[in-house]
Amino acid sequence: MRRLQLTWIMILACTSFFAQNGFDSTSIEILPKSRLTITGDTNINEFLCEFNTALISKNKQIKFYEGESSICFEDALLRLENTGFDCGNKAINKDFHTLIQTDKYPEISLELKKITFEGKNRAVADVVLSIAGINKDYKVPVEIVSKNSPYFKGLLKLNIDDFNLEPPKKFFGMVVVKKEIEINFNLAVLN
Repeated sequence: MRRLQLTWIMILACTSFFAQNGFDSTSIEILPKSRLTITGDTNINEFLCEFNTALISKNKQIKFYEGESSICFEDALLRLENTGFDCGNKAINKDFHTLIQTDKYPEISLELKKITFEGKNRAVADVVLSIAGINKDYKVPVEIVSKNSPYFKGLLKLNIDDFNLEPPKKFFGMVVVKKEIEINFNLAVLN
């Protein structure tokens, strides 16, 4: 309950900044050299599902308000078509899509709400992750690497129970998917 209250306070604070000071708009592009993977384990093996970043729309319009040590965002939504994930073979792909309920919920979305800077190359991103129709708030540590275009690297650990995900049973329940999965991202952005 406390977490929900803090989330609403953050949203209201960002909204009041937008209302009082206005906000800017910019276009960003997530470059094809970006990488996004979901990894997990079973009691037998580990799996890695990589997203085809070429499927991400080229230009995204986002709105933002820049504060002293943070940036609040509006419309900073990344939609990932579930069919864009490749887990390496047909059987694992099928199990993965069963797990995330692709038939009923064809996409995973990640909405960036706020970035709070904690140094030159470190920040914490407040995001809303939506999987299988359930939204959850997360704070994700992010490393910012500036090269020709900035890279945003991070790792989000989550429990599949938080999204009411039920892994498929294999070999009469002898193969068990562990509850924790990781979303690894290395996003190259051009603005």
